[in-house]
Amino acid sequence: MNPSEINILGLDTSGKSASCAIMSGGIIAAETAFLTKLTHSQIILPTMLRTIEDAGLSLSDIDLFAVSSGPGSYTGLRIGISAVKGLCALGKPCIGVSTLETAAYNAARKGLIIPAIYARPGVYYFGAYIFDGYKMSTYSEDKVGDESGIKALADGYEGDTVICGSHAEKIKSELFNDRDNVRPALANQCMMSAAGVCLAAKNHISEAGPAENLRARYLQNTMAEKLKDREKK
Repeated sequence: MNPSEINILGLDTSGKSASCAIMSGGIIAAETAFLTKLTHSQIILPTMLRTIEDAGLSLSDIDLFAVSSGPGSYTGLRIGISAVKGLCALGKPCIGVSTLETAAYNAARKGLIIPAIYARPGVYYFGAYIFDGYKMSTYSEDKVGDESGIKALADGYEGDTVICGSHAEKIKSELFNDRDNVRPALANQCMMSAAGVCLAAKNHISEAGPAENLRARYLQNTMAEKLKDREKK
């Protein structure tokens, strides 16, 4: 598939908010984001259909379905992945992309980008990416850990560095207050978005395949797995 000639539907349900975007002809043609008291599963399908319509397309026009596959909320990831698998019953290919890479695209500027997603007190999902002005490449694989891991990534890079994610300002003030080359992303660049999913999918389009290949990447055990481990002990 030529990424500049296909229609990509991107979906993000990895956190409290959710969004859907359409990339057509290499540009973002439409995007819808929402924060609702309803569960993602109740609203995601009508949101996707409305976003496709806003782009002037129909469901049959979508060539590739993309979804943020983790890390993130266990329930949210499952809802997004299940929705994409259902849509792939149409016989279309799909791809799961790193939630952290999609966040890096949202804050893209030349240099090092460190997306960090709050997991629980004292723990973050984080990774590091290099953007050259056109393409995103992985600088460090996605991890789960405390703030020291984030600091080590930035300390190992001498150029301009951007921190993105909902706690970007906090991380900047606590870890890099004396570092002028490390700054938080702007507020509108800190949240997940389906536009980033489309861009990451375009970057990894050779990895697209059938729905049965789509898996969540949690980076840590689910609660059910933790309970099983406790029972074994």
